[in-house]
Amino acid sequence: MKRTTILLTALALVILACGQVQASKLVASPVYDIGYESERWPNIEFSFDDMEGDVSGYSTADFSAGASPHFHIDTYMAYEGAHSWWCGNFDYDADGGYGNSWDDRLVIPTLDLSGATYPILTYAFRHDSETGYDYTYVQAESLGVFVDLNRGYDGTQPWTDIGLYGFILATYDNPLNARFRFLSDGAWSDQDALYLSVGGGFMCDMVKVFDYFGGYVYFYDNADDQVNLIPAVPGAAGDFWHLIDRCCPAYSDPHSWWCGDDADTSFVPPMLQNALYSPLVNLVGALSCTVRFAIHFAIPTVDNDYITFNGTSNGADYYGIAAYWGDFGSCDGWGGTAYNIGYDITQFDFPGPYTWGGFLWVMYTTDNGCGPAGGGDAGAMIDDVTFLGNHESPVENTSWTQIKALYR
Repeated sequence: MKRTTILLTALALVILACGQVQASKLVASPVYDIGYESERWPNIEFSFDDMEGDVSGYSTADFSAGASPHFHIDTYMAYEGAHSWWCGNFDYDADGGYGNSWDDRLVIPTLDLSGATYPILTYAFRHDSETGYDYTYVQAESLGVFVDLNRGYDGTQPWTDIGLYGFILATYDNPLNARFRFLSDGAWSDQDALYLSVGGGFMCDMVKVFDYFGGYVYFYDNADDQVNLIPAVPGAAGDFWHLIDRCCPAYSDPHSWWCGDDADTSFVPPMLQNALYSPLVNLVGALSCTVRFAIHFAIPTVDNDYITFNGTSNGADYYGIAAYWGDFGSCDGWGGTAYNIGYDITQFDFPGPYTWGGFLWVMYTTDNGCGPAGGGDAGAMIDDVTFLGNHESPVENTSWTQIKALYR
């Protein structure tokens, strides 16, 4: 649990319904069910979908396909000279910051370190990112795989020049591939104003690779007259949300939405930023609306893979509500591993008026594609989506209205 401000009712739901989850994480706004059991107004079912009929109102998107680098050269809070490299922007507040679910790399071009006796990477840096969740890693390839040289920079650190106390590169691959990598999770950043940084997330300057004993400089970038670093983001990962018609893992057989790979149902596809949008539901005249759905997920707890829940009550602006991870490890037709919980989507625009309600699920995965291995249901499954709430005037149940009409 990421925040202790989550309501106890929501916590109880997670504990009682998800006992098999090895780890769970709630982020962003607390879960409120405003008026769901109101004595004054009747509960209204605005919409229900068990995925057994027309699902053309649902849509999917691969957010990774449109990603662009956030690392850039800027004068803001520069360390040496007029410029420094910055993974951040002014999109969210005046003192600069970063957003949710960023995966940015600042790459040192491939270097041939042949002949170097004691190659070292040094740099100056500063950062401001959420402690324990949003990190900047310094990485180099070992046997063709990027490994972390540091434990990950998080929290707040003023400008620091590590000087000669850099990272020794002699044990890593030659030619050398190295980079800085900034990773933020699905909530608590300047974007949603739940973590307000100053100049977040990461800045660096005077990046140098040199031979400590020989003195030869293999690489240098001061962000001013010598610019050699390369900003990058992952390539498009693909769109894996699709409707499936097998009894497992559908909640109400046989159809459900699944973010997973039919070619290998035991592993979560890597590098996903994969979205599933519900149809928009008319909320005009509603006092509140809670979205409830059945969900089953097999998402590794050993990695930073997770699914986020987001809602809108105006048909345009989606707000982060929560994020979860967990690894059930088996596909048993949902059974005890499925749970149906609700999220108030009108809390962000309370007290309205509301127009169109919708829900958005986004699956995020890292670059190793790990999974339950053998479970057959790696990823996330969604079924039985219901929009419930209260209306400003009583609305009779449709079937009862039809029955009364027979006696007129």
